[in-house]
Amino acid sequence: MSQPLGTYLEALKAALAGSDKALIQDAQYDAKQRIDRELSRLAWEEPLLSPSQVLDKIQASLGTPEQFAETYRQREQVVAEALGAPRPRTPEGDEEDRPWPSFFGVFANPKAYTSVLFLLLSLPAGIFAFTWVVMGLSLSLSLLILVIGFPLLLFFLGSVRALGLAEGRLIEALLDVRMPRRPPILPAGLRWTERLGNLFKDGYTWTSLLYLLLKMPLGIFYFTTMVVSFTLSIAFMAAPLVRVFGNHLEGDFTLFTTQYGPGDLPPVWLLLGLGFLGFLGVVGVLHLALALGRMQGWLARQLLVKR
Repeated sequence: MSQPLGTYLEALKAALAGSDKALIQDAQYDAKQRIDRELSRLAWEEPLLSPSQVLDKIQASLGTPEQFAETYRQREQVVAEALGAPRPRTPEGDEEDRPWPSFFGVFANPKAYTSVLFLLLSLPAGIFAFTWVVMGLSLSLSLLILVIGFPLLLFFLGSVRALGLAEGRLIEALLDVRMPRRPPILPAGLRWTERLGNLFKDGYTWTSLLYLLLKMPLGIFYFTTMVVSFTLSIAFMAAPLVRVFGNHLEGDFTLFTTQYGPGDLPPVWLLLGLGFLGFLGVVGVLHLALALGRMQGWLARQLLVKR
């Protein structure tokens, strides 16, 4: 009865042609789960049905692939409208489709702050992912000569696919990039050895492994960029406080190669200029976080969405 499953999934994929790749992956997974339950029921209740009759029974239960695809598209639209941030409106009352926030409008964009959070979390997450991959590969490959080596390798590759799915859910939550919400379907096999072999043949396994390896160098870059940029910007914003607390400073301090002693404070215009420059720096860092978040989302779409 595996033939009706493959026929239905191929027809569903054709019906969803042109849709988002992550949506197609989710739709195929949900359809397979429901078809497997239906096949189990039919194998018990009506075991003598021909493949064409089984396919008719499945379509009577789930609907045709075209109907299933249309239902999935409508549900995706409802979810996207419910989870998406409200868009600004024009003076005429229509929603304004702005692909990028205005310069100061970035303060009102929630995705800027969630992007900063994601970039800061990339370092610990990248260290964990890199350590897991290196230790898992080295341990499972070194033990292949023993009986436990192959099951350990299967467990490791399965965990890589699971971590890829979890990373996608985090990216969708913080970066607002549509990622798969269901695991990808492995190619079907008649025997258990074929099904296990498909775990190695499936490209998603290896693209997820590559993504996890890239997490640490990217996480170091993201974390360093955010911390250094925010630190410099906030330090510049705090420059006017030198005027307030300058009389209480002990010892000399240097500002732009100019030496100042106790009670000898920099000019007001310089301190205010530095404060304004720091404020612009904070705005720029938020825009940079959005840009880096989009870049990371694009990379995740290339490696963590099954083609």
